[in-house]
Amino acid sequence: MENNLLNRIFLSEKRKNVLLLLLEGPKDIETIKKTLNASATAVQPQVKKLKEQHLVVQEKNFYKLSEIGRVVVEKMKPLVDTITVLEENANYWAEREVNEVPPFLLRRISELGHCAIIEPQIDYMFELIPEYVKNARMAKELKATISYFHPLFPSFFLEIAEKGIMISLVFPESVLKRWVEDYREQTEQYLKKENAKLFVCTDCEKIPAVVAADNFMAMALFPKSTVFDRKYVICFEPGALVWGKELYDYYEQRSKQIKNIDNYTYA
Repeated sequence: MENNLLNRIFLSEKRKNVLLLLLEGPKDIETIKKTLNASATAVQPQVKKLKEQHLVVQEKNFYKLSEIGRVVVEKMKPLVDTITVLEENANYWAEREVNEVPPFLLRRISELGHCAIIEPQIDYMFELIPEYVKNARMAKELKATISYFHPLFPSFFLEIAEKGIMISLVFPESVLKRWVEDYREQTEQYLKKENAKLFVCTDCEKIPAVVAADNFMAMALFPKSTVFDRKYVICFEPGALVWGKELYDYYEQRSKQIKNIDNYTYA
C-alpha cells in the first residue's frame, strides 16, 4: 500500500498539485479547475483517486484533506518546495560551494521560492549587474557581505549611503584591505554617515556574496571550479528576504564593527 500511495501522489503532477492546493483549505471543483488551469475531465479523475486513498474527503460541493491527508501533505510540502527551488536553477546549485551556507539555512533552502540567475553581460563584464543596482537603489535598508573586490563597489555603496538608505557591509580582511588602500577617501566618507556601518570578519575569507534588503535578496556562491564568475541568484519572495537576512546576520555576528579605518580600530 505504501508504494501505491507514493505513486498516487508523486507520479501525477495534477494529484500532487491538488493536494498542495487543498492544504490551503477546502475548495470546490470550479476553484480547483481555475487555480490549476485544468478542465473538469482532467481534475475529477485525480480527485477521485485521492479520495480512494483516503487523502481527500468530500463535504457537499467542497473537497478537503482528510486528517491523514493533512499529515501527509504537511510532510510532503517542504520536500516539494526544496526540489522546486533546486530544479529551477539546477546547474547553478550543482556547480557552487553550497557548504558556505550554514547547515541551519541550507536545510531551509525551500524558503527562497522562485529565484532567477543574474550575471553581467559579456559586453559589460566590468560593470555592476543592472538588476542588482536597480533593486539596491530602491531599497530602504540594505545589508551585504562582500566576498570579492570590484572597483565600482566603493562608489556604489557610498552612493547608497548618501541616499539615506540604512546600509551595513561585512568584509573579509583581505577584501577590506584592498578597499581601504585603493579607495581610502570614499571609505572615510562612508564611515561618516550615521546610516552606514562597516564590519570585518577575520575568519571569513571565503564567504558568499549576500545582499539582504527589504525588497530583494541576492546571493553569489563561489563556483567549485577555479574559474571565478559573478553569477547571483536573485529572489523576491517574503521567505527569501527573511532567509537572506539570517544569512547576513550569521556573518555579521562573527564580525567586528569598524569605526575608524586607521589600523582598523574596532568599535
